[in-house]
Amino acid sequence: MVSREIVNKVEEAGLITLDLQDFIVPGNRSELDLAEWLDDGMIIKEVSFKKKLEDFNWEELAGSFVAVFCSKDVIIPPWAYLLVQTKLRDVARQVFFSDIHTMNLLLFQQKLNTLNIKQYENKRVFLKVCVGNKIPIGAFALFADKLFPHVKSLFYGEPCSSVPLIKN
Repeated sequence: MVSREIVNKVEEAGLITLDLQDFIVPGNRSELDLAEWLDDGMIIKEVSFKKKLEDFNWEELAGSFVAVFCSKDVIIPPWAYLLVQTKLRDVARQVFFSDIHTMNLLLFQQKLNTLNIKQYENKRVFLKVCVGNKIPIGAFALFADKLFPHVKSLFYGEPCSSVPLIKN
């Protein structure tokens, strides 16, 4: 019996698959809604706000990425956000003044900024996204923007089933 060597045709064709899941920064995510800290549901008063800061259990957020935002349409003074950040400074992994979706996109962008773009110069690249992954929709735009000027072609999907996006 003659054994045949298994040939990886994708590798042989010079195709590169980038799994977007690899760019999701692992770690707990938490939200801190300042709407719950408003006096009369409308305003931040310095004295009562500082009291709430002192009474809050900051350890709940230990090691987390924390999105600090306000779900109500009110004006929050910048000092309020900064006071929250001073409390989280030695507790949270990182603090964002945004909603959790924007925070996830910013984390994704931080990781994407570490990508060595040279290895994709004039290559055929596939953006792999598995069903069920929680990739922020804005992440696709970030990837496309970074890769468009450098790749030979860019596809959404895998070599066996893909949608062509660009061909340079």
